[in-house]
Order: sequence, then C-alpha cells, then structure tokens
Amino acid sequence: MVAGCGAKVAKFLLFIINFCVWAVGIVLIGVGAYVMVESDKYSYLFGDQDTLTTVAGIIIGTGCFIFLVGFCACCGAIKEVICLLQVYFVLIVLVIILEVVAAILAFVFQNDLTDVVQTSMTKAIMEDYNGVDGNAATDTIDLVQKEFECCGGEGPADWDNSNWKKDPANLLLAAPISCCKKETTGCNVGALGVAPGIYTKGCVTAFQGWLKDNYLIVGGVCLGLLVFEILALVFTCCLISGIRKGD
Repeated sequence: MVAGCGAKVAKFLLFIINFCVWAVGIVLIGVGAYVMVESDKYSYLFGDQDTLTTVAGIIIGTGCFIFLVGFCACCGAIKEVICLLQVYFVLIVLVIILEVVAAILAFVFQNDLTDVVQTSMTKAIMEDYNGVDGNAATDTIDLVQKEFECCGGEGPADWDNSNWKKDPANLLLAAPISCCKKETTGCNVGALGVAPGIYTKGCVTAFQGWLKDNYLIVGGVCLGLLVFEILALVFTCCLISGIRKGD
C-alpha cells in the first residue's frame, strides 16, 4: 500500500496529469493530421523533400503512443504495481525523445525545405505551367495562388518570362486567372506583370509564412505536452517511492 499523504497526493495527481497528457495526445494527432493533409496538397512543390510529412508522422505516432502509455500509468497507479509504473516512466522518456527528434528535424530542415519550395515553384512557373487542368504544375500553382492570395514566385512579373506567356493566347495577360482577386473576365489583362485585378504578393513569401505557422503550431503543442510529461515523471517517482515505503 502507498505510505504517507505525499504519496497519496502523487497518486491522485498522476491520474490528473495523465488525463491532461491524453488530452494533449488527441491534440497532437489532430495537429499532425492537419499538417500532413495540408502538406500533401502541395507535395509537387516539396519534390523529394518530405521533412514536413515526416515531422507530422512522428507527431501522429507520438499522439497514438501516448494512449498506450496512459494505460500503464492508470493500471500501475490503481494496482500500485511498481513494475508498470517503471514501464510508464521509461515510455514517457521515449515520448520526450520522439518530440525532441521531431523538433530537431523541423529546425534543421526548415531552411532547406523553403529552398526546395522556391526552386520547385520557379521551375513550375517558368517551364511546366501551361494553364491546362490536369497538369501537376498548373494545378499546384493555381491552388497556391488562390489559397495564399499571391501571384508568381517572387511576384507577378515572374510570369513575363515563362513558357505560359509565350503562348499567343496569353500575350495580353499579365498572369494566369488564378492570380486574380476575383476571377472575372479581364481581371488579369495587363503587361509586365501588372494588372489592376491581380495579387501583388509573391507566393514564395506567402508559402514561407505558411510553413512557419505550421512549425509554430507543432512546436507549441509539443512544448505544452513536455510540461505535463515532466510532471508525470516527477509524480511517478514519488508514487514508486511511496509504494516501496509501504511494503
């Protein structure tokens, strides 16, 4: 049996902390799934660089793993089984390691991922975009320009030297219609990347902001979970000590 009031409090608090860890685990799964789905929409721009997807996968795996970890904590605390509590302690440490790995991946490869996106976007605009639905470059660039309210890589002028612009049908157009703030007839008519109805912000800058926001979301959730995990380790140690004293 648990000895001492402090150990009993540790047992109660371990339940509370474990419930919070479970809750954050659900958030982790949701955030990881969101990042993975969103990054998959722009997979053409990532090329062979799938760091963001890898980080999201680690976060989802960590969230799922937390549910299994919680089982050891609850059973160990209720039955006062030191072995289960020790397993729980080790598993929590493994979860923390997984989070650190995800954070390192996100930090180390953030600039590389941005460079890959910029290179892929420039190539797509200059060479591969043809304005025809079903073309991977066309579909991706149109999606990016609409969702991020931007135009071109660095700006609308990027379209002036593109293969798309060389098409006689596009000579009087400043940019594809997906650059338009409102897709109406003539909204993209203009020269040298200038038309009153198109966005002026470059998509590389907009996309960098999106990547940064997603990294901040993942980092914030992991940081919040880390606080609960450290508390769980402390209360687990207290409970193990209390059980041993009661033997």
